[in-house]
Amino acid sequence: MLRALTIEDSKRKSSRSKADLFEVLVAIGLGRHYNLDIRSLEKEKDRLEDKIYEFKNGDRRTEEQYRRARILIPLLVKKLDKEIVSMYGKPSVVRWIGRRWQTENTLADIELIFKPKKASVGISLKSTRQGQGTQKNLGYKTLNKLLGLNLTSELDEMWSKIREDLKKRGSELSEISQKSQRDIKDAKYKYPVIQEIGKRYGLPVQKLAVERSVKLFNKLSEKNRLKFLEEIFGIGSTNPLLNVLVTGETVKLHWDEISRDLAKGNIFAEKLGDKSYHIIVDGKPIVRLQASFTNGIGLSAFCERAFII
Repeated sequence: MLRALTIEDSKRKSSRSKADLFEVLVAIGLGRHYNLDIRSLEKEKDRLEDKIYEFKNGDRRTEEQYRRARILIPLLVKKLDKEIVSMYGKPSVVRWIGRRWQTENTLADIELIFKPKKASVGISLKSTRQGQGTQKNLGYKTLNKLLGLNLTSELDEMWSKIREDLKKRGSELSEISQKSQRDIKDAKYKYPVIQEIGKRYGLPVQKLAVERSVKLFNKLSEKNRLKFLEEIFGIGSTNPLLNVLVTGETVKLHWDEISRDLAKGNIFAEKLGDKSYHIIVDGKPIVRLQASFTNGIGLSAFCERAFII
């Protein structure tokens, strides 16, 4: 029998679907404006809506994304018509990239393709109630590659302590301690104490990650510091990228040239708190990185979340 979802479960599980729906609604709006084929996008929209309706207040969550898309689309079209369509002509394809951004190595959520000019323009979308939202999650492999950050032994020790703690509690928790990491992570919904245990043993890893990340970043060559920023801002791409932020009813639009300008000058990292650090350019903090886990507690993959300041 399926377990009933709690409010917190609903918030966690619907957040990605809400973001996906917002992106698809904007892609559909662009497709309608430029009279493009949006049949596959319409099907994706229906699928996402059905998924969100499974959660508490699903209708409210869905309407919120529709409202934000309605606010954004006229302003987005106006900017694209003036600055892109005037040069390239009308786009021939609108493509929702969605969760393929990792395999396609792009920060864009939507891509407009202009076949006559063999050009494409990416659109990076963020929809938040406050703040600027996460710019990018840097996974452990990426951090190891770009920074040389190695937490393998610490993460192994963390899991050993989680299992040991569960075992000491006896009964069903003791049985769960012998299962796979995935099974332990999934069991946190039925046994909330597992979340508390994950946070307890995950925090030391987060603190250590910040200390090491700052030292490792500052040891990098100027070229490799820029590579790290390129990963965050997506400034390594040769295609134009339009950054879009919708906060409440406020819309901000800017091209990636602004991000490129940020990544110049004297660059260094500085610890901000137990779980976060800044990257500073010419005395101005431009990015905050937060050592975290993908589900917020020490039961899932380690990552560092990048937030533009």
